[in-house]
Order: sequence, then structure tokens, then C-alpha cells
Amino acid sequence: MHTTIIITFGLVLLALMLFIGENIGFSRQTLTYSFIVLWLALTMINGAIGVVTAGQSVTTELVVGSIVFSIPVAALVLFMVMSSEA
Repeated sequence: MHTTIIITFGLVLLALMLFIGENIGFSRQTLTYSFIVLWLALTMINGAIGVVTAGQSVTTELVVGSIVFSIPVAALVLFMVMSSEA
């Protein structure tokens, strides 16, 4: 359940960054790089908390963390591909 909540948070964060960032005037390239760096940092912090506080193994957190990181990034790539001008 926690993994689903974190992935949902990542998707909401992505939507907010794209919506607010484009309204402010940031380029999509800047927003893309900013989201990836921010989401990677948040995923690593979440994994570290899982290892230290919840007692999860590092291997488990690496597997789950890669899934948690990759789903919002895949949504970002899909959005960028589908919204690009031809």
C-alpha cells in the first residue's frame, strides 16, 4: 500500500510541476530535468527511511525503489512523446 501511495504522489508531483511550471514559463526541458532529479532524491530518501526505520533489506528497497522511480518517469516520457509537435 505504501508503494502505491508513493507512486501516486510522484504522479501528482509530476502533474503539478508540469502544470505550474509551464504556466510560469519554464521550458519543458528544464521541468523534465528538475522532476527527474527531485524524484530521484525523494525516492532515495524514501528507500533510506525504509531501510533504517522499517527494517527492510537494502536489496528489497533497491527493487521497490527502482519501480517507484521508474513509473512516474515513464509517465513523463510518455507525456513528452505524446505532446511533442511533429
